[in-house]
Amino acid sequence: MKTMKYLLMGALLFGCSASTMAQTGTSADIDALKEIIKNKPADYDKQVKNYVSKNKKNAENLVAFGRAFFEAEDSVNAKECAMKANALKKNNYAPAYILLGDLAAMGDRGGEAASNYEQAILADPKNPDAYRKYAIVYSRVSPEGAVAKLEELRNEVPSYPVDRLIGHISYSQQRYATAIEAFSKVSTSELTRMDFIEYARALQLARKYDESQKVVVAGLAKEPLNATLNRFAMMNCNDLKQYSEALKYAEVLFTKVDKDSVKLSDLDYQNYGKALFGNEQFEEAIAKYKEALAQPGEDKSLHADLYKGISDSYKSLKDYPNAIESYQSYLNAKEDADATDQAGLGLLQNSYARSLEGEARAEAFAKADKMWEELAVKFPDAEEYALWQRGRLMAQQDTDLTGLAKANFERLIELVTAHEEVDATDKTRLFDAYSYLMRYNVKQKNNKAAYENSKKLLELQPDDAEIKKVVEALEKAAN
Repeated sequence: MKTMKYLLMGALLFGCSASTMAQTGTSADIDALKEIIKNKPADYDKQVKNYVSKNKKNAENLVAFGRAFFEAEDSVNAKECAMKANALKKNNYAPAYILLGDLAAMGDRGGEAASNYEQAILADPKNPDAYRKYAIVYSRVSPEGAVAKLEELRNEVPSYPVDRLIGHISYSQQRYATAIEAFSKVSTSELTRMDFIEYARALQLARKYDESQKVVVAGLAKEPLNATLNRFAMMNCNDLKQYSEALKYAEVLFTKVDKDSVKLSDLDYQNYGKALFGNEQFEEAIAKYKEALAQPGEDKSLHADLYKGISDSYKSLKDYPNAIESYQSYLNAKEDADATDQAGLGLLQNSYARSLEGEARAEAFAKADKMWEELAVKFPDAEEYALWQRGRLMAQQDTDLTGLAKANFERLIELVTAHEEVDATDKTRLFDAYSYLMRYNVKQKNNKAAYENSKKLLELQPDDAEIKKVVEALEKAAN
């Protein structure tokens, strides 16, 4: 009798348990609630409350409701549904914790989000979504910790593409070496469109242009008109000095890619210009650089590079006036122009002067000399370089050896010989100075001074047989 009593009690308890845990609502309720959220009827709150109440014992539907609220940015209702679903599962329901984590992440509460994702992992160690979201959030605090968590996922779910995810997260945190290592472990057949883009860009930023191009080519085999990959291909080929190839990709980017899917930038025009310049299509390069200047670019520093490209193109065409004018625009646009940048203007003026004849040549040389003088004033550390350039310019004009370059070269010798160590650059400059002074002194019949100059030349180039002959001849003349 007692046995029967206990059996009846057990059956009753089981029945009660089954009734309590039975799910309510249907999958159709999810679609219905989504429509309510979308349309926001007058009795919105009442209808929402009814559906939530109707599904109060259906954890799966409650989380689905929470997702719908989450997507509608209704964090209050989303959280309420997640909490109800979790309670039904004795606070051990991974989907509910993931939703709570997403809500925290949306509110920029990273620590809270990571904690919820961690709880989801404990509730369901084989749920990849929990690991993935934990790693994404935690990577802001500790990229290494995020990767370690993904390695745990690899152990739990060996088939999950962990390396792809490590590559993506590492790329987003600008840890390009780690991203490259992770992506390299994935077969190109398994890489997604975004994987190809991030992998190729990481290699570019690591200056591994050849490797980046291989990744790009593999990606383009799947999607030939991908704008970003064609852009990267053009850039890689420019860096590899494969300019004719760069032009092929530029042509695809500019003429074949659907214009609705790509917004061409000033940087695209610049890279097209670089490809044309490298292919010695200088006039076309100038046109592309000018088109780049006309684009509404946000990076004003790019304008300086564009003016420099235009100047270099004009220089290649030996159109020195336009090259000089464009270079001046480059200097005006470059906020941090240094002595080397400024010297470029002088070098262009030097070339222009040498290309002229007669009075125009003399005027151009005088202008160049003035530029080098101004360089030394603006950048005192560049005085030796300016003196060397001025001396060479004057020496080139001083065909009669009247001493035009004498003062510049003597001052240059004074400064350079005061160095504690004389390097190869110093020796080159000293050689030019002593060589001019030697010839000048010979012309002035000051053989003793010329002999002293020749000995300095021999010190700079002790194995030069011709200089030895000159020294011997001047020694005899001096005595």
